[in-house]
Amino acid sequence: MWALLPLKDFSGAKQRLSAVLTPTERSGLFLAMVRDVLSVLQTHPDVDNTLIVSDAAEAGQLANDYGAQWLSEADLKVSGLNGAIQAGVGELARRGIDDVMIIHGDLPLISSADIRQLFHAHQQQLLSGHKAGAFNAPSALTISPDERREGSNCLMCTPASSMTYRYGKNSFALHGAEARKIGMPLRVVYTPGAACDIDTPQDLGVLLQRATPDNARHSHRYIYEHRLVERLRTKTPVFEKTVALDDTSTHARLETQTRAEPTAGLEIQYGWAG
Repeated sequence: MWALLPLKDFSGAKQRLSAVLTPTERSGLFLAMVRDVLSVLQTHPDVDNTLIVSDAAEAGQLANDYGAQWLSEADLKVSGLNGAIQAGVGELARRGIDDVMIIHGDLPLISSADIRQLFHAHQQQLLSGHKAGAFNAPSALTISPDERREGSNCLMCTPASSMTYRYGKNSFALHGAEARKIGMPLRVVYTPGAACDIDTPQDLGVLLQRATPDNARHSHRYIYEHRLVERLRTKTPVFEKTVALDDTSTHARLETQTRAEPTAGLEIQYGWAG
């Protein structure tokens, strides 16, 4: 399976953090988060390679640093997130690669265990299709969403070129609707690293609490070199509340949600890896 990593321009990254971080800090932190994601992808046994799709000036150097491939939106003659993803998937399909994981750069806490769990769930779906003797080649969509189940933070699709991607607001629901439309089996797998995308000051508080030199090395280094913990504790009261987040209660709440989910016609695997 290949990973597809679309990246926005770093200079305008993470606008929703502008209340607590300067433009330079937002850009620097985003670069650190992307490096954390690429570090996991580079060494993961289930990931054959990564295709970065981006017009960002940093994209070429990142590809060199992590042994990835890189295409710009200009190369693909597209613009925007969905255009970049659709064109990237199409390029991989032309190379005979149709098992694709679409992952985003703001998941610094993603772990090898998260991806392994998602990959195994996806393979189980495909194997079930083979055993069922489907006339066409088995297909599957596996999504690890954010905690609010609004975004499609990490998505695996086979055949990836059969999907119309609908990233943006409520992409999780839109991708589920697209899967139903084309008759593609859908499984939802919760993993803690994929659930934690860093968009808001509250998300940043979770990152500052959970990042370590082992699980988010580049982000952790950036946070402490720029003394973000000390500054944000005094700058915004919501940070103190967020840092006190109890992961156990979060897991329990999501477990309750997943028990109710089959009534919505979705196949859920509850499994916080790591």
